[in-house]
Amino acid sequence: MPDAEAPDSHTHTASGGGGLLFSRAAVGQTAKAYGALEELIVTGGLPPGSQWSEIALADTIGLGRTPTREALQKLAYQRLVRIAPRQGVFISEIDYQGQLKIIQARREIEHLVMAQAAQWASDAERAALRQLAQELEELKAHSDMRVYMRLHFAITSALGEASRNSYAAEFYAMLQTLARRFLYFHQKRHTNLVEICDLHIHQLLAVADGNAAAAVESATLRNDYAENLARDILMELIVTSAVTVSPAGHAT
Repeated sequence: MPDAEAPDSHTHTASGGGGLLFSRAAVGQTAKAYGALEELIVTGGLPPGSQWSEIALADTIGLGRTPTREALQKLAYQRLVRIAPRQGVFISEIDYQGQLKIIQARREIEHLVMAQAAQWASDAERAALRQLAQELEELKAHSDMRVYMRLHFAITSALGEASRNSYAAEFYAMLQTLARRFLYFHQKRHTNLVEICDLHIHQLLAVADGNAAAAVESATLRNDYAENLARDILMELIVTSAVTVSPAGHAT
């Protein structure tokens, strides 16, 4: 595993109020299990490369084995875990060079999601997007990465739902999770959230206003920013030998 700047360590449980880094609304047990496990993976509570049993993971999040197993299947599809029969669950390593491909794929899908969300969002959804924009505005004053992680998850869910395209929304959510994890693990290289918050705010307000062209343009700018950041981080890691590039062009 690359010698990345790992996030600070915390004990996480699915109950007890302050255990999880950010709260998420979830109706069913499987959705709750997914939200808890995804959060722990993104923020390093389940470290890259670590091995777990299904029972241990169920105990960690305080939920049953069935919803935990179903959540793990979704996480495996999203490439966040690898399930090995009779061996357990392995938390995936961060794919460093693949991060650029993640952003490139997200760029195209996000254009579709933004355009459709601007067209199809309900009045209630537009109000919710404006509220998220306001929370991002408030976040600029203290640059709390954990709060940003919560808002990033909420923004992805809200825009995906508003797009009325469940297929695009599903792939969009997967790519957003992978990008969010990469950013969290390198937060010490990115302590000022003002610029990224402004990019999100412009995007959210464009969708809320029903301006599809402006929403797509804002998405382009945000992905340009993310791609440049990922390139800078990758190059720094290569220079410091924290990662190496294989002949096939893959960072390891």
